[in-house]
Amino acid sequence: STRTTTPEPEATDVFSAQRVSTHRDGDDLLTGGLGRDALLNPVAPAVADAAHPTAAELRRRALHANWRGIADLYGTVKTIPTVPGREFHAYTTLPGARQPHRLLVQIPDGFDAAKRCLIVTASSGSRGVYGAIGSVSAYGLPRGCAVAHTDKGTGTGFFDIASGEGVQADGTRAARSTALEFDPGTTAAAGETRIAIKHAHSGDNPEADWGRHVLQAARFGLQSLDEAFPQQAPFTAANTRIIAFGLSNGGGAVLRAGEQDADGLLD
Repeated sequence: STRTTTPEPEATDVFSAQRVSTHRDGDDLLTGGLGRDALLNPVAPAVADAAHPTAAELRRRALHANWRGIADLYGTVKTIPTVPGREFHAYTTLPGARQPHRLLVQIPDGFDAAKRCLIVTASSGSRGVYGAIGSVSAYGLPRGCAVAHTDKGTGTGFFDIASGEGVQADGTRAARSTALEFDPGTTAAAGETRIAIKHAHSGDNPEADWGRHVLQAARFGLQSLDEAFPQQAPFTAANTRIIAFGLSNGGGAVLRAGEQDADGLLD
């Protein structure tokens, strides 16, 4: 991409495909109800119908994969608390970008309204939006903080070019006529089988904008807190401690956000 990456005031953020999911009673924010023992099992959680997995089944598999990819479950991680709460999901697209990035805000039921805390993070590597679950969420949620995630334009976001199907915001498969995480806009020739993935084939240069992705996640985090606790709104940078943290290139995204934070969002 030749698009400029000079920091500039953002236009009003547009958050699409917004939805809220509740995770309690055998489900939770950190493990989807799997617990540490199931995470130790290298075999991913089973699905009832492999051809039509549910959104809840796909979420548990994503949590399983991302915990095992980052956390030292066999060593330092001895316990994983059960943290009930809500998840706020959305897409947003930077001006000039072709594809959206995914946003996720996890708000625990034990959110400490007396010490408002929002931790903002970006997934490491090429991981999807749950990429920081075993590091940032595991730290922040049990301490009463909300955690805002961005996939920073990475993640798989598979698109089956032969069938014209991709991934919806809840992880399930759908035709390109619906709001998909990624659509390359191409079609396959007769008999051709190809799969496109967002980080490799988006046509954008997401690395150039990782800092801006993190700042958008912070703003979506504040909006989500307003929605979760309307009687205590507004949540702003003036009354909420906003901490940014990331591992590997997620940490690089956080550092870039700090450089571009002209509005003083981050503490």
